[in-house]
Amino acid sequence: MALVAVIGAGVVGVASAYLLARAGHKVTLIDAAREPGLGASAGNAAQLSWAYGDAMASPALLKHLPAIVAKRDPAFRIRWQLDPDFLIWGLRFLANSSASRWWSNTSAILQLANESRQELEALLAEADIAFDYRVAGKLHLYPNRTNFSAARPIVERKTALGFDQRLLTRAAAETVEPALKTYQGEIAGAIFTPGDALGDAAAFCRQLTAHIVDRYGVSTLFGQRVVAFEQRQGRLRALRFSDRGPLHTEVAIVTAGPMSRTFAADLPEVRSIRAVRGYSLTIPFSRGAPRVSLTDTKRKLAFAAIGNRMRVAGIADIERPDAGFGADRFETLRTAACEVFPDLFGLQESESCWSGERPMTPSSRPIIAPSRRIHGVYINAGHGMLGWTLALGSARRMVGMVG
Repeated sequence: MALVAVIGAGVVGVASAYLLARAGHKVTLIDAAREPGLGASAGNAAQLSWAYGDAMASPALLKHLPAIVAKRDPAFRIRWQLDPDFLIWGLRFLANSSASRWWSNTSAILQLANESRQELEALLAEADIAFDYRVAGKLHLYPNRTNFSAARPIVERKTALGFDQRLLTRAAAETVEPALKTYQGEIAGAIFTPGDALGDAAAFCRQLTAHIVDRYGVSTLFGQRVVAFEQRQGRLRALRFSDRGPLHTEVAIVTAGPMSRTFAADLPEVRSIRAVRGYSLTIPFSRGAPRVSLTDTKRKLAFAAIGNRMRVAGIADIERPDAGFGADRFETLRTAACEVFPDLFGLQESESCWSGERPMTPSSRPIIAPSRRIHGVYINAGHGMLGWTLALGSARRMVGMVG
């Protein structure tokens, strides 16, 4: 048994704390926020995309890059930065955009997603936690025959890996999800993945934290920011905080998402993480809203019915760190949602808007590794848009490293 501190209480951090505690370690869960799940987990797309671990860097995105640079695609924006780390990240992103690299990264992410799905099944068998979890299935909507045809070989590859995916006409997709009969977007075809699920990631963080405190005796330190590692001869001894005394520990797991970069002086590995800002809009669920999760591949919108709420998420802005909420970008998301579901999103008086940073590596594969500089420090960060999907799988691998 080791004394372990987990730095960051989003889905990745809480999942890590759970599996470490279950393995017999004495765990302290730490976050600068007042409670778990207030970062990227607070308003994400809610989709548990077991079959959609597609890496962001791809031949398709590379081909589309001139339109993004020219600001002709409202779903993406790149704000150029005179920062060596940003330039290196960009070059590595381009290097990962070849067809072979894309599939290598995607298949690795899919394997991690499958491990995460297995761990979630084990967790739900152990604990009665409520986070609006549901195997909803997912429909990926394609605007034209060219895009739909291009998706066919990818479906064949994923089917060969054991995933259940089905190519549907619009009429067949409307049978699966009747709300598509009123969908104003173009649909030349759809891919249906019946096994994909959804859930409220923020509620998962709160509920699982309460469970591990009660069952495994996990300690928590909320409202406390870790500022440095105390070490002796290259071995971790303690964590230093901004406004309290040090916490002595043998092992530290950095699961702080984009904030992991604040430790770059000691952990150069985290320099390969960039913040990609996304937005979401959540409204009360109403009659006629879809129950199956939807992804509009043209507008890059993800729709999910979470309990008695309906959420749409989208936008991928590679910004400077801590750029903050952009009202114009949120309006871009709202306009796109209203365009396809005007009766749902057009006249809402009660809504919740959110923006957050997702920690992205050039390959879209998270960093799950021990520090090269400080023995006893591990990194579990860089999950991009898939933190909710990959959290428990990456936590399982981290536990295997800690021992």
